[in-house]
Amino acid sequence: MRFYVASGLRNRTLAKNVIDYLSGLGHLVTYDWTVHGDVRESGEEVLTAVSLSETRAVCDAELVIVLLPGGCGTHTELGLAIASRTNKRIIVWSETGKEYLGGSDTCVFYHHPVLERISCPASQIGERIKLLLMGKLE
Repeated sequence: MRFYVASGLRNRTLAKNVIDYLSGLGHLVTYDWTVHGDVRESGEEVLTAVSLSETRAVCDAELVIVLLPGGCGTHTELGLAIASRTNKRIIVWSETGKEYLGGSDTCVFYHHPVLERISCPASQIGERIKLLLMGKLE
């Protein structure tokens, strides 16, 4: 299965761990932004290339995993995933689940009916996603 992991820069290590875990199960990452990290100061050419690569990666993925908290790029990728949802599953992860409760930590799109929301410690995220994909977790 082709997958993409969206998250904020502060979750870079966790995103890389999820990418490595799913790749180890035989899945194919459509784009690994953790390799280059923050490109905001890299100039117009790099910014354009990364934005095109990430857009293509989200749209081509069969699974998009969103790790919260995320930044503006993460939320753009979530929007792209919802808009191109006919070919994919979308899983949103929160360590505490507070983002799903409403209030200042939430985003209305976390409540879109096509999303699958999970909450668990970061150390368990790979296994939880694996169980979801196997249909053994709801």
